[in-house]
Amino acid sequence: MYLLRAIEINQKVQCNVSADLVDTYGEAVYKFCRSLTYSKEDADDLFQETFLKAFEQLSKTITHDNPKGFLFSTALYLWKSWKRKYARRNRIAPVAPLDEQIISNIDIEGSFMKQEDLRIVRELVDSLSDKYKIPLILFYTMELGMSDIAELLKLPVGTVKSRLHKARKLIEKGLAKNGF
Repeated sequence: MYLLRAIEINQKVQCNVSADLVDTYGEAVYKFCRSLTYSKEDADDLFQETFLKAFEQLSKTITHDNPKGFLFSTALYLWKSWKRKYARRNRIAPVAPLDEQIISNIDIEGSFMKQEDLRIVRELVDSLSDKYKIPLILFYTMELGMSDIAELLKLPVGTVKSRLHKARKLIEKGLAKNGF
């Protein structure tokens, strides 16, 4: 009787902690997932898998010094795993992506130019190697500080600073090639 009651209480506590994690960090983790994938559907999937993995390891998530960093690193790990799977599948059977951009009837030229600028920047960021792209996304999109990024990626702060600087220079060169 007491054992069943203890199990029931433990499950309620875990549900409350799980809900608190999603409420507290859900928006930031989703934004990070969206910036990694550039797709709403993929971001939704990555977000769900990240929290599923976090809930599977709930005791580890709760006792971690920085739960937000733990969730980001979990999302990053899952995303890298997806990229490897996609690359492997793409070598076997290449798939051409569908163009899902919708241009509104209002100011078509301005809308197109803005989308084109965003596409160029996105391609430049996407063309960077992961060691430059991930700190860039964490710094500008997720608005994490240098020390948080360093802790998350398990790198010295100076290395994070130099990678951000190098990434900015590479994007600047790419924009110059495109006439900006």
